Amino acid sequence: MKKKILFSLVVFLVLLGGISYWLRPEPRRKITLAMTYIPNVQFAPWYVAEEKGFFRDEGLEVVFDYRMDIDALQLVTTGKLDYAIAGGDQVLVARGKGIPVVYLMSLYAQFPPAIIAKAESGIETAADLKGKTLGLPLYGTNLLAAQAIIKRAGLDEDDVQLVDIGYTQIPSLLEDKVDAVVGFANNEPLKLEAMGVAVNQINSWDYFSLVGHGLITGEIKIKNNPDEVGRIVRASYRGIEYALAHPEETFTICLKHLSELGEEQKAQEWEVLKASMALWENAYTRQHGLGRSPSEDWADAQQLMVELGLISQPTPVDEIIDFSYLPE
Repeated sequence: MKKKILFSLVVFLVLLGGISYWLRPEPRRKITLAMTYIPNVQFAPWYVAEEKGFFRDEGLEVVFDYRMDIDALQLVTTGKLDYAIAGGDQVLVARGKGIPVVYLMSLYAQFPPAIIAKAESGIETAADLKGKTLGLPLYGTNLLAAQAIIKRAGLDEDDVQLVDIGYTQIPSLLEDKVDAVVGFANNEPLKLEAMGVAVNQINSWDYFSLVGHGLITGEIKIKNNPDEVGRIVRASYRGIEYALAHPEETFTICLKHLSELGEEQKAQEWEVLKASMALWENAYTRQHGLGRSPSEDWADAQQLMVELGLISQPTPVDEIIDFSYLPE
């Protein structure tokens, strides 16, 4: 009798161990997301996705990598980084150089770079830049936006002196180191005006059509791990949706990643977040859904890149964008 009881107990423990094994939670897959900038409220959807457990729901553990964008796209294509936040213009230039990156989801429905000058400078249109100095980081989205605006305004390259100031747009403009700077329409102008500085703003979307930053990966990732791609796109999409529906809570979540801000800076960043959200949507996304952008804008932007000599020939748009992972 005792042997039967002992045997039954052993069988029970074995079965219990087996059930526990099959019911234990699947370990989360660790992936890297290159933010291509310093911690910023403009990354709100991904901060929300982390805080609200959207990544966890998809079985992901996401590491935010804040390296600058100068090499992020190449690292993504080689698999050294899994995903990145990058501008539509950067994707087009990369494809023109044979770097096989794919744009998965738009964050900015409108291209946010803008040329900003003090109101007292008299610079009101792109044509007014002739003979002036324009400060910006001499790579990436800001540089391409400056070149595109100058081209579409009918100016020659030599008409405007481009000055490398890195990401010091605000102090460089305040100290009159340059006549104007290139920044984001939802960032520097708001902060300058909060400081009592009246500015004029030349928006890039008045000169050409292109979506802004969004989520990208490499062709090899889509080929080898489409399930993972779908997971991060879904979590990111939920992040955008939740952020738009809960802006104040979203800002509180963002502050956890910006712990060194003073009260005055917090007030400025709140305005930046609201202005950023306004650029996440437009008439097209309201009709077709968040994260999407028209192929016509990509084709127009590629033609502009050809005119600027940044790419030799366009790439078929359906090879550059893949919105199939977005929810219907």
